[in-house]
Amino acid sequence: MRKILFLLVLFHFVAFSQRATPLQYLFMMKSFKPDMQKVGLLCDLSKNQGLVEKLQKAGFSAGVKIVIGDVKELKDIAQRFNEIVKGGVDFLWIFDSQDVSAHPIAREYILKNSLLNKIPVAVPSVEMVKEGGLFTLESTGEELKIFVNDKIANALNLTIPENYKERVQYVAN
Repeated sequence: MRKILFLLVLFHFVAFSQRATPLQYLFMMKSFKPDMQKVGLLCDLSKNQGLVEKLQKAGFSAGVKIVIGDVKELKDIAQRFNEIVKGGVDFLWIFDSQDVSAHPIAREYILKNSLLNKIPVAVPSVEMVKEGGLFTLESTGEELKIFVNDKIANALNLTIPENYKERVQYVAN
């Protein structure tokens, strides 16, 4: 009986939880940094067909420019990161947990160097928030959950927007 109940709960979670949309992420970034103009993204474009168009549309709706650094391998991370940071981004975004930019070595580099450059990072999972990302979002269809690393927010002098405070869950690292 316990196994059946566990499987039903797991099915409910998998069936009804959805990934937050790019527009939801961008509006959350804008909530943290209302004067945000550019968002930098490192990813392998060959494995993310249609991503540029999707993100450009969401960026246009949110009033921000999306700058993408095409990263094929781990060895490309540092160079593309530096190019994007020199371009003056206000936020970085690790878009997909399956991408090369989410590899443990890559994200350690991105999270550490972003903090040194005072640039917040939106990430795709709670685990990455624990590692040093500023926030992630989870959508259950009806509700948007926000997971925030309070230590990172404090280090970057960012505050949780008032209209989201009741939905925020703090994640410690």
